[in-house]
Amino acid sequence: MINVTEAAQEKIASMCLENNMEAVRPFVHGTGCAGMSHSMTFVESKEDRDTEIAPHVYIDPVAYQFMDGATIDYDTSGMSPTFVFHDVFKEQGGTGMCGGCGAATGPGYGH
Repeated sequence: MINVTEAAQEKIASMCLENNMEAVRPFVHGTGCAGMSHSMTFVESKEDRDTEIAPHVYIDPVAYQFMDGATIDYDTSGMSPTFVFHDVFKEQGGTGMCGGCGAATGPGYGH
């Protein structure tokens, strides 16, 4: 299961409305400085293979496999509010930590 906090859901809904988009899609790609990276992009509609994990949040089966067990949050505590992914890649043996660029990192890094 991938969790999306209430704060993240509210921000995503607001961003979708502002950008005239239906949803966002979390995804994994290539490699970052310490492994696979993750991010989100806007989508205009849900595809047949997508799972709706929260209102306005669709994910494809491949990304779901890598992000299973993660939590997507929206952190407003710093000077630059941002989305934060917790426990990404943890189900696949990674640390689940984010080094800020969206890459899964090793022990001692990230949040």
